[in-house]
Amino acid sequence: MSKISVLVPTYNCVPYLKRALESVLNQTFKDFEIIVINDGSVDNTKKVVESYQKANPGKIVYIYQENQGVAVARNAGIKAAKSDYLALLDADDIWCPDRLEKGMETIGSDPGIGLVHANITRVDENGMTLSTPVRDLKYLTGPMFENIFLRKADIACPTVLFRKACCDEVGLFDPHLTRLGCEDRELWLRIARKFKIVYIDQVLALYRVRLNSMSNNQQKMLKARLYVVDKFFPSEKNDRLRRLALAKIYRDLGDEHLFRQQFKHAKERYWESITFNPFSFWAWINLGKSFIKLEVRHVS
Repeated sequence: MSKISVLVPTYNCVPYLKRALESVLNQTFKDFEIIVINDGSVDNTKKVVESYQKANPGKIVYIYQENQGVAVARNAGIKAAKSDYLALLDADDIWCPDRLEKGMETIGSDPGIGLVHANITRVDENGMTLSTPVRDLKYLTGPMFENIFLRKADIACPTVLFRKACCDEVGLFDPHLTRLGCEDRELWLRIARKFKIVYIDQVLALYRVRLNSMSNNQQKMLKARLYVVDKFFPSEKNDRLRRLALAKIYRDLGDEHLFRQQFKHAKERYWESITFNPFSFWAWINLGKSFIKLEVRHVS
């Protein structure tokens, strides 16, 4: 039995899939199986995977399902996994060669660690480097629930390595979010309530930014973020974290409108944010900018 099951959901992603698979096969840590979940692709995904299966006997499992979205695809992979550890790689992302080795060193150092993650470098559709996020280390290790919930911490999917036992304890990805987004963050929240999370301060993957990616669909992401808030802190409860999370959501929307110079919508969103958190310095500052029609760059 392999030590790690690598889950690779893919949907019409042949132009990137080969590079993703090669980045797994070229890992310095070799004790893994690859599970490719074809989520109803209409390209030649199957032929590409079959060519890699022939070149790497017994190493790659192929699953086909009707198109149901990434959360359902990942869940199919988890159910098929035979390993104690799970690693995620979307078909358009790329791993650094020591990604699994570094992850196993860290997670294996303490049985209380449920999940480890690391930094990424963003690349464009052609693989050209865009940026490497600057991470604030104090938010990325330890008791993580509040940091993830309030978006002080981001856990980059292509760097995640976690124990399959976490899913036995808290469940799988929420299928409701499969076409909305936030399905990864929602699972990390459930894991953070039960297990220790540790950050590796190193770039271990390249994350591809694509114009048609789900994260670029503002309305879907808004629905997803509101769903997650309601799931953990229902509306009938006036929880502090619920108010702060809603304030962050509407401030982020205000920033987006202000960035696009949509000043009327920016004002509306900032006022919504301030009603939930009147002590938000940046909401007040950017509200003022929206009145005097100044462009703003995104701030955290």
